[in-house]
Amino acid sequence: MKRWTAYKIRPEELVENEIVGNTLIIDGKRIHRVRILGEVKKVSETSILSFELEGGVVVKDFEKKGRDIKEKDLVDVIGRVGQFEGSPYVSLELYKIRNENREKWRELRDLEIEITRRYIEDEGEEPPEGYKEDTVDEEILEEVYKEDIDRKEVVLNIIKDRGTVEYGELLKVANIDEYELDKILEELLEEGHIYEPKAGIYKIIE
Repeated sequence: MKRWTAYKIRPEELVENEIVGNTLIIDGKRIHRVRILGEVKKVSETSILSFELEGGVVVKDFEKKGRDIKEKDLVDVIGRVGQFEGSPYVSLELYKIRNENREKWRELRDLEIEITRRYIEDEGEEPPEGYKEDTVDEEILEEVYKEDIDRKEVVLNIIKDRGTVEYGELLKVANIDEYELDKILEELLEEGHIYEPKAGIYKIIE
């Protein structure tokens, strides 16, 4: 099943940019799903569970899966963009609490946004071919956060096979989350397996 890409954005970008239908306009491009890292400012539970992140981002947890989330937690959220009576929100699909090494997570997210922003594609308002609108498969989404040493071999083998590969192409071929790819590339660079002749271009060291 195909699904929209979860693009990393800063919390304030959700509330400062225009929302058309259920798409957020970033740099003139429409996206449907976002990934936001932010500190929880307020938690409330009525018919649904909701919490507010820094920057005024409202996250609605319709399935109440985030009952362990508390105020002041640093939370990494993936969800669909929505709006109600003109106010934007994120419909929660998956989250991860990042209280350990908080500042390092923030620094990493800023770097990730800077690196991946150039790869945002205009998704339009119509679903892609093969897209199914249903409950997101949590087992698939959990892969975003799962540590898997085999992925490092996958990325290295792709670069070996192609000799030279561009970041966006590698992201699509490896079929992994940007955070995981950035982490793997950093390790491969440090270990001397690959080098970066130009920004965003990776080549194997013979």
